[in-house]
Amino acid sequence: MIEKVILSIAHSDAYTDYLIMTAGLTNKRIIPIVSPAGEKLKAQMDDTTLVLRCYNSRTEFTPGWDEPVIADTGTGSVRINSRFYLDDDGNVNATNAGIVRETIQRVAANALLTDENIREVFRHYFPLLWSKRQLIYDNPKLFFADSGRYGHSYFEGMPIGVVLKAMEEDPRTFRIRLAGGCGCGADPILVDFDRVYGQFWTLYTWCPACGARKEIRAWNFQRMDRCRKSVDDSMEYYNKGQGLSALSLLDVIDALK
Repeated sequence: MIEKVILSIAHSDAYTDYLIMTAGLTNKRIIPIVSPAGEKLKAQMDDTTLVLRCYNSRTEFTPGWDEPVIADTGTGSVRINSRFYLDDDGNVNATNAGIVRETIQRVAANALLTDENIREVFRHYFPLLWSKRQLIYDNPKLFFADSGRYGHSYFEGMPIGVVLKAMEEDPRTFRIRLAGGCGCGADPILVDFDRVYGQFWTLYTWCPACGARKEIRAWNFQRMDRCRKSVDDSMEYYNKGQGLSALSLLDVIDALK
């Protein structure tokens, strides 16, 4: 799970450093640092941090053939060709510089907002979402933020409030006891489920009574259709054509905290 992105900037020229630094201004989860020493970088990192090493390349640039920004989040590298916006005399093409800034910002933000990452964020922060569900129900911006989950009938994401309502109003479907699950005697909530391969599934549960989290392997998870139908029914009831909120799940987490 990724909760923040560090732009580790290899110093080149002052304008390129500034350009990358300002790519993180509108998102507090994007942290730019110029030439960070090992200890400084380590102090900003934890298990949920992605480091993108940004460096300048001043190789010849051919419009239409070369890309001004080449990013690979898998290897954690972002190459910027400063000849796209900065000539050898120090003159800046502001339009092209803006394109580079927006591209870097988009690369970092997209790393946070992949479907897989948002799903992991939902699972991790489900206890917070559940405990604050009334606040979510009362605020349409929170209610209709994308949960990262999908139902049968909708191609866009399911709103957080819709999923929580389904879980709360249909306990026969979303309260589940399985071997290897919670041992306190309460019925854990089925937070999520994911197909591993074939008929093997991983079920993610959380017990509101004791706080236990479990990941349970299951064969032929027959409750899947009921779960998805319950969320679909909730979506049909609460959907008034308003669409998803502009807030991301990470924005909701920040607001609830």
